Amino acid sequence: MLTEEQRRLNEIAIKNAQAYLREGDRLRVTKCPGTKRWITFKNWDGCWIVSKSGINDYFPGSVDRVNDIAVNFKEGCPPRQS
Repeated sequence: MLTEEQRRLNEIAIKNAQAYLREGDRLRVTKCPGTKRWITFKNWDGCWIVSKSGINDYFPGSVDRVNDIAVNFKEGCPPRQS
């Protein structure tokens, strides 16, 4: 069960990721049991990230790199590179 603090941080991650991500961005995500993989962002399914392959099982809090730039959506968003 999530604590109130975890819920708050998850909501921040969702908000920041939705404002930051653009179709075609390359994301490195962590999947259970801790495996890291690269996906291409397509769109959103509620709060879930959908990859180009159609998988909608990625949470914004599990993203640690976007286009090879380190991110932590629970803490904020880095400036977008042009």
